[in-house]
Amino acid sequence: MLMLIIISNNLFVFRLPPRQKYSFLSAYMDVDSFMKDKALSDLLEDLGDSIRETDPGKPLFRGFNYTPIGLKKENFSCIPKGDTDRKISFIDGGNMELVSSPMFSIHLIRVYYNVFNGRERIQPESIPQKIDFYALASAFEDKGEIKYQGRLYPVNPGHLEHLPNEDDLSLSLDEVVGEPDEQMNMSRIGRVCTAARRFAEWKVAGDVCEGELEPGDIMVMDGSLQTSVKNEYSYAEYAYEKALENQVVFSGLSKTTTLHTTTGDSLVKALKDLAGDWDEPWYYYPVVRNVDPDHRAEIYFVKLYPQSEYAFRYEIHRDWVEQAGEMEVESVLTALSSNSRDVRFPGYPYGLLDADRMASISRDEAKRYRARFRALTQGTGLWSEIRSYMSAVDAHDVLNNLK
Repeated sequence: MLMLIIISNNLFVFRLPPRQKYSFLSAYMDVDSFMKDKALSDLLEDLGDSIRETDPGKPLFRGFNYTPIGLKKENFSCIPKGDTDRKISFIDGGNMELVSSPMFSIHLIRVYYNVFNGRERIQPESIPQKIDFYALASAFEDKGEIKYQGRLYPVNPGHLEHLPNEDDLSLSLDEVVGEPDEQMNMSRIGRVCTAARRFAEWKVAGDVCEGELEPGDIMVMDGSLQTSVKNEYSYAEYAYEKALENQVVFSGLSKTTTLHTTTGDSLVKALKDLAGDWDEPWYYYPVVRNVDPDHRAEIYFVKLYPQSEYAFRYEIHRDWVEQAGEMEVESVLTALSSNSRDVRFPGYPYGLLDADRMASISRDEAKRYRARFRALTQGTGLWSEIRSYMSAVDAHDVLNNLK
């Protein structure tokens, strides 16, 4: 059975599969599926042409404090094999918005860390392993300018000493948005709570360096060591000082990176292509000369397991690297590689997998907290007032629930 269709002055001939009964609707669905596949095929053809770039280009870092270094095969080195007798602590944080409005935002925030010696989990002794707290960000007007104030409410009052100072969460609109065209989007108020989480991660990391780790041990934060929000640097400085005082190696590993090259290629892909069939765990260094005072890190790229498809950006506190030798850096990488053999994600540190899982706040958990929040405000008149603020931003959620 043939069907002729003219679309945009183009004649398409479709051979429809034989059926005992062929309705117009079923024929239309076959044609619609064909047209979707045709459009997708055109897209994939163009995509294939765009990514077949023979020249990977040079690393691209923005800012005058970064001087990229051309990609060279000789900058790859093997990560030595073996097990090192040193502890590694991994730390991560999670947050979930419970209530949102243009005027205020309420988040549940969790910071969690673990400690390993090789593959053996070590029970912390003095610093609470998991810290839950609420963050409230409120907007107010000050001399014609919108400002935000963050306040923190630890679930366990004894954990307050490990949280940031609320004075550091007093931020203007310009200090919590990323781009100028976002300044009128008042939902950015939630970024104050995200800043509270990041500050808490730095603070707890410093406390762990002092209270749980020993000389030669390693602290690994989830993500880059670069600071971006006002007042964040003071918490990074606190963590660095505690690490240096206790001779702990302070570092951060990014599970994803958007860094690319001057030709638009992914920097990680360019490095993997350059490495070729390298069959051992490797690290690549140097990739950039970094003198940014707000980003005190030496930047490495590492492949931590031979059969892994992934390479990651790994940063080590610059002050420590300047004092250490190449063998000490490689010893750190050996310890990290030894923790990256979990079958669920080979090449990614198990300690970070565990920290991510334990710090995450699921939607179901957040739903229970919202229900509790509503129960505590029922009958007080407060819920009706809060609900009137929420209706300004939650219509999209209502539509999603109708699907």
